[in-house]
Amino acid sequence: MKLNAAFYAQLEATAAPLYRAMGTVAQSQVEQPARPPLLQVQSGRAESPAWYMVQAAEFDPEPLTVANLRVRDIYASESIAQALLELLAAEKWLDRRGDAYYLTEEGRKVTAQLLTRGSSLLAQVTIPENVDLERLERFLRRVIDASLECEEPPGNWCLRHSRRRAPSDDESAPIRLLQYFSDFNAFRDDAHMAAWQPKGITGQQWESFSFVVNGQADSAESLYEQLAYRGYSTENFAAALSQLASRGWLSRSNEPFTVTKKGRAIHAEVEDLTDQYFYRPWETALTKAELEETVELLRVMREQWKA
Repeated sequence: MKLNAAFYAQLEATAAPLYRAMGTVAQSQVEQPARPPLLQVQSGRAESPAWYMVQAAEFDPEPLTVANLRVRDIYASESIAQALLELLAAEKWLDRRGDAYYLTEEGRKVTAQLLTRGSSLLAQVTIPENVDLERLERFLRRVIDASLECEEPPGNWCLRHSRRRAPSDDESAPIRLLQYFSDFNAFRDDAHMAAWQPKGITGQQWESFSFVVNGQADSAESLYEQLAYRGYSTENFAAALSQLASRGWLSRSNEPFTVTKKGRAIHAEVEDLTDQYFYRPWETALTKAELEETVELLRVMREQWKA
């Protein structure tokens, strides 16, 4: 197995059966604790009240600010970040003091509900007998620990904050594994941002560029249709595309925008560098034989949980 974007997609996919199993458990419960309606807004997105409350738990007792939120949620506009923080303050889950937003006691109750509900559901999931989760957990923990010690670039700002909500070592292997998948997502963000930020563009510009490269969009309108939740207007996306074209990364003859040879090479360079940064700890933490075994354990986990 080559350590590349395809393997990362498989790594992410390993968590999917766990979440489905947890969802099945939740649906089977006759009485479920009431979930505040606000936490259902934009569910599953980074630009959502639920995700911002998870970030508040990671930062606590430090406050949230627009600036520190956008270190990781770099693709969001300042306006949407500010609006979500104000919404949470209006709910009295955060207390605004100047430009900083601190968790209130009521907010801590909400974050506790968010962070403990998953563990409670996972504890009720039936574990497939053919999956050696303890061994997989030990291998992945070594990778996480190595990632925490990695040199810059890429650094590990996102990973370090993700680990702030890590379960204790006496929790079950499935609960610890579920956190590792969140940790890997955080470190992938560290690696990817370290790869593209030296190009001197904004998060919005890079995301717009990637959508065009991957064939997901070719105009400001099609970008807005898919990315309006980031808090940018059609005019903002039009400006981003024009700036990318001025760099020679995109070409346009009226409409639509297309990727130039130069742009495709830059995108490939960044993706390759992302893989190099992300997988460096894997190659130092695990022997070749252990890496192969880890890949196999992840495959078995995905397959067994599908049944």
